[in-house]
Amino acid sequence: MPLSYRMLNIEGVPAGLLGLEELFSRLFDEDVAPDAPETPGLILEGVKEHNFVPKSATQSYITTLQQEYQRYYRKRKSGKATVARNYGSWHGYPREQIPWFPTIADQLCTNCGACLDLCAREVYEQDEDGKIWVAEPFLCMVGCCFCKSVCEPKAILMPSQDILKNFREKK
Repeated sequence: MPLSYRMLNIEGVPAGLLGLEELFSRLFDEDVAPDAPETPGLILEGVKEHNFVPKSATQSYITTLQQEYQRYYRKRKSGKATVARNYGSWHGYPREQIPWFPTIADQLCTNCGACLDLCAREVYEQDEDGKIWVAEPFLCMVGCCFCKSVCEPKAILMPSQDILKNFREKK
């Protein structure tokens, strides 16, 4: 069975990672708490099994991955389902290969919730601290950028429409 694929925003740069759902599930099943001292090392080691982590970005990866594991851990503890999704395809390409999704400039975002209210595709979520984040980037409709237009502080960034020219219908 192929590994799960997940896109994370690591210091403003999208990073596609293989096997994250499987790693988090294994850590949860082994009763590894998100705040345990060994957790960052276990997460980094597990991610490196299937992905390249640049040395210069190691701490950024650890910080982001630990936050993601904390969210996963809380969901599992609350009994919510945490299954990898099939995002479908767009013009014959797996949706995960299309780099079309929002990113949020944290320094500009006021967490007003306009993007949450507008987007019916559940791309955004708000964490327990009220911070809005891109939870499901591949649920974003390719070519849509309405959320960007309702964001008054201009904190939502979208790729240029020109990148979509690279994706033509597969024959």
